[in-house]
Amino acid sequence: MRARALAIAVLSLFLLSSVPLLTSGDSEGRSVVRQRDSNYTFSWQGTATTIEVMGEWDDWATGISMVEDNPSNWSASIELDPGLYCYKYVIDGTWVVDSENPYRGYCGSFENSIARVVNDTRPMFTHSIENQVLTVEWHAGSGGDAPSGTPQGLSGSTWHEGNWSWVLDLSGLEDGKHTIHIEGNDSSGVPADDLLLPFWVGEGAEFVWNDALIYMAMTDRFVNGNASNDPVALPEAAQGANWMGGDLEGVTQRIQSGYFADLGVNALWLTPFNEGANGTGLAADGVHEVSAYHGYWPVEPRSIDPRIGTEDDLHALVDAAHDAGIRVMGDFVVNHVHEDHPYHVEHPDWFNEGCICGEPGCDWTENRLECLFRDYMPDVDWKNRNASEQMIEDVLWWIETFDLDGGRIDAVKHVDDLAITNLAVRINERFETAGTDIYLKGETAMGWAGHDLASNAEQYDTINQYIGPNALDGQADFVLYHATSDRVFATGQDDYIHLDYWTARSQDQYTEGAVMVPFVGSHDVSRFTSRADPGTADEWNQWVEQGLPGQPGTDDPYQASLQAHGWLLTTPGAPMIYMGDEYGEFGGADPDNRHMWRDNATQNDRERGLLENISQLGLLRSELDSLRRGGYLSIHNASDIVVFQRSIGDQSSIVALNRGTTNISIDIGSFFIDHRTVFGDGGIENGTTLLNVTSHSVTILTNETAILEPEPEPVLGCTDSTALNYNSAAEVDDGSCDYPSPEPEPINGSNSTNSPNGMGNETNSTTDPDPVVCPTDICWDGSSRDPSDCSCPDELENVSDGNLTTIVPPVEPDVTDSVNEDESTAGITTRVILLGGILMFFALSTLAMITRRS
Repeated sequence: MRARALAIAVLSLFLLSSVPLLTSGDSEGRSVVRQRDSNYTFSWQGTATTIEVMGEWDDWATGISMVEDNPSNWSASIELDPGLYCYKYVIDGTWVVDSENPYRGYCGSFENSIARVVNDTRPMFTHSIENQVLTVEWHAGSGGDAPSGTPQGLSGSTWHEGNWSWVLDLSGLEDGKHTIHIEGNDSSGVPADDLLLPFWVGEGAEFVWNDALIYMAMTDRFVNGNASNDPVALPEAAQGANWMGGDLEGVTQRIQSGYFADLGVNALWLTPFNEGANGTGLAADGVHEVSAYHGYWPVEPRSIDPRIGTEDDLHALVDAAHDAGIRVMGDFVVNHVHEDHPYHVEHPDWFNEGCICGEPGCDWTENRLECLFRDYMPDVDWKNRNASEQMIEDVLWWIETFDLDGGRIDAVKHVDDLAITNLAVRINERFETAGTDIYLKGETAMGWAGHDLASNAEQYDTINQYIGPNALDGQADFVLYHATSDRVFATGQDDYIHLDYWTARSQDQYTEGAVMVPFVGSHDVSRFTSRADPGTADEWNQWVEQGLPGQPGTDDPYQASLQAHGWLLTTPGAPMIYMGDEYGEFGGADPDNRHMWRDNATQNDRERGLLENISQLGLLRSELDSLRRGGYLSIHNASDIVVFQRSIGDQSSIVALNRGTTNISIDIGSFFIDHRTVFGDGGIENGTTLLNVTSHSVTILTNETAILEPEPEPVLGCTDSTALNYNSAAEVDDGSCDYPSPEPEPINGSNSTNSPNGMGNETNSTTDPDPVVCPTDICWDGSSRDPSDCSCPDELENVSDGNLTTIVPPVEPDVTDSVNEDESTAGITTRVILLGGILMFFALSTLAMITRRS
């Protein structure tokens, strides 16, 4: 019996060593390594006597006391069902919002902080990325269950059971944008909250939005890349206000052609993708009918207008842009919808009942939150929680579905502040998980109120109101636009001293860290060249019967445009070019400022010249760190000339703009003598500190060596190591590789020899031939070989016209030599198994005998 017990013990020990040790914990008996918190924790920092949390979870009935865990650190944890809850802190009797929680909402007519309570029954993922290694950790839901297999998105990762984590090496990824979408279930089938990780590899990973040169394109007016989706013209639409056939495929074609790369453009802002209204609407003049070609009258929340393309088309566009290193920004309409939109039809309580903006008694600013742009454009009530959450979810859907890199938020000042902060918080949480910034640019249309800073305080403050870490990253710089585009560049009303001053104010009047967007033209104002065309007085006309601006017939508008864009592309921020301005498109007010974009074949010489210069400026900006990221310092200003420096660290560039008719020399000091001209005809006079600036010019000098020192020419040569003339120093193969010709088979009686260059040449050489060495002395039939040519009787056949066929007798293979290494290894393995079986047989037999004797 003891022997049997011993055998059972040995067998049990063997079995135990073959399976992992199980402990209590989840539904399968495993220990819980990490679990998400089931309570919602409120916290506050500061000095107080008593603090309570009041909220709508119990209809504001009972305050929950917060405990001071450490000096000035207060907290309270509450178990709540998943959902959104208004709450406030009552600090020594005073009701306040939670300053640490930017998410806001309304309960009744009061703005409150919002607690977003998640479903704690669902597991979740957390992550970290260090040295190109992604680590993802599993947090069990309330059931405590471990994950079920490898989550989607982590294929190829290594699972670490001990700490519930996966490790994935990212070092082999190609350059470009990548998005890892992690999804999975626990062992009980409960889905985890997914995790999205968008990031760039390679050069794109170093990008910051100060590096951006943004190109704004109105899709319907850009390029018609697919005639099959051309919309049917609406006969009631006024001239210039109809659909014209531009589409997403047209944008993709321009990306792939290299057009944007040649401009130095690395970010695209495209007008809204949403399906728009089918008919027309009355324009603000109350006379003309206009169509929804522009995209700002959405009738569907999550579908692309078929008149500009399909979902596949947008995916292809974004993929092509990312392949070219270009970011893509959507345009999100969050203030209003069209009256045919399902949200308006099904949820009329989601919308404000207000006056029409701009009509008597309905000021655009005073009534900005509730006024309607037109009576067919219902205004979204962001105080309605259902409406606000739905609008946010729709924006998230567009960014995630199409892998967008940012967005322009339309009509910012016309929505409640919480619309911007809540949207930004959700975007940051969802998409900035791996350190890639989703840039949010706002449109807060303000003006310029006078020559002193105090007069413009309200303008700056209103724009700043929506910028911050939990808000917009930047906005269109409307103050700078109104101070400079018309007043300085188009009309010359103000001088370059004025330009210098207000450019500098844009560096110190906006929220710190903001990436502002300077511009000289847009889809909302008349074209720059028409505004700069003197004496026509038609630049603000909209409709054909008013007389619309024609193509300028002099150099002046194009010279003014070069001055404006020379400034724009060298000033701080993320400058924006409106489509067509790069070559000087003409036109009046909306809709005449939205002509179809024209390519080089339809441009005149003045337009081509402007395009060439602006392209060079854009490329120069992309190459010079100082022009993209440097600070702004005024060096010299006068009525018609301004000189300023952009610098970061030791890298420096000087920009000189001269709109005057005479050449000017300026002493700029010895600090800049190492700067060399990279654009324009001016420069520092040899041996002096004088900067010479020619008339009507833009001049740029820099000390950045990367652009001053031309790249060395690649070494040309043969790069194939098997070639006779292989060049180990060659970087680019020039097609010169020389190879030896194959040696001809020796033929009896032939006088061929090998020439020194490896080519077989026929010669009458008197050199003694090498002796013939036969493989064997005996022929296949047992006779002796002829020592002169190793031939055997009847071995040679078909000798005619120089052709020779050799009959080679079959050779029996050596069986011992044909056994490969794998077969040999398999044989050894077989013998080991056989020996093991014999030993096991004797062991079991002995054990049986001992048992029987017992």
